[in-house]
Amino acid sequence: MIPARFFHSPSAYVQAVERLEPLLACLTVLLFAVAFYLMRHGIARCYRQAYDIAEAISNRPAARPAVRGTQLPARESGDAGKSADAVNLYSCLEHTGPGSSRLAKKIKLTVRSFVHHRHTQRWLEYWNLTPAHTALARATPRLLQKIYRPYQSLRLRQPERLEVLISHYDFIFQQGLAPLVLKAAQLQMPVGSFIGKSGDVYEVRLAAISSLDREGELALHLYRDQQHLFSTAFTFYKHDVSWCVGIGCLQGPRGADARERIRRATRDMFGLRPKALMIRLVREIGHAYGCQRLVLVGNGNRVVNQPSKADRVHADYDHFWREIGAARRSDGDYEISCKEIQAAALADLPSKKRSEARRRISLAERAVDDVRRALACGRR
Repeated sequence: MIPARFFHSPSAYVQAVERLEPLLACLTVLLFAVAFYLMRHGIARCYRQAYDIAEAISNRPAARPAVRGTQLPARESGDAGKSADAVNLYSCLEHTGPGSSRLAKKIKLTVRSFVHHRHTQRWLEYWNLTPAHTALARATPRLLQKIYRPYQSLRLRQPERLEVLISHYDFIFQQGLAPLVLKAAQLQMPVGSFIGKSGDVYEVRLAAISSLDREGELALHLYRDQQHLFSTAFTFYKHDVSWCVGIGCLQGPRGADARERIRRATRDMFGLRPKALMIRLVREIGHAYGCQRLVLVGNGNRVVNQPSKADRVHADYDHFWREIGAARRSDGDYEISCKEIQAAALADLPSKKRSEARRRISLAERAVDDVRRALACGRR
């Protein structure tokens, strides 16, 4: 559970420190190199000791569940003693080739494990709770580094990021979605499809962890005839006593013809905009799993907070959130209820527009039903 006090707008100082963390890590590495050159043997000996301590921290087994209220099966006695099965901080480098790049990443992780000792320890304990946790962490090495980087919204500092991530995976395991997430982390999974006015086939695919990994743990991608059209990334988490879905990204296609592709798709889907469909799908998923609110990242809180490029479309999140009826929060993000999904009132439309509106509603409902069914089939 995430205490309410965690959700606030971080100071400019905190945001600056988090944004500069990669630079600070590089400077730390440089200082290590200079110190080693100046005091070779002494610094080398100190570094070896520091490395041994960090290794011990990373390999420390879980002594107890890291999250209150989480009911998870214990490891079998045969697995408990197999240290080779446990993950540590350096497990995320297993697929990295040898060389200076691997060494630099290892030093960077070592520094981060010292700076964020308690959070690193709790994070590693969590991923060694059960064989299922360990299997997911080993299959997706980048997962172990997520607590060190800005995530989903800049309002989240590292303690909140850790709470959100643990809360999300508690939800995934409690709902029996871990096998589905593991598959989606390895390969995008089709979870829905429909045919547009032109006869083109649209497909919704689910990805996990590595796709849009700074914006969410799960991602939905919309394709038109095998060409990417739109994506959104989201995360489940608990705030106070209720579950929420947080959206950290709403991304359209890139390229000179991006806007035209969106316009053509909107016409082909009977006036349903791709971004509106993606938000509807996530909102319906949240509703199906008992989430109370959909929390939407504001422009100022985006983790990739830089001037928009000419080939990007739909960059103004705030405008769209207001358009769908979301309310702005004091921390700069927006929220809308997952429970109050109102059906369109056809009687309010001119008679000549009702036929297309019916087709639009039918198309959206089919996509929603397909996604719900696919997620239900993926549960165990």
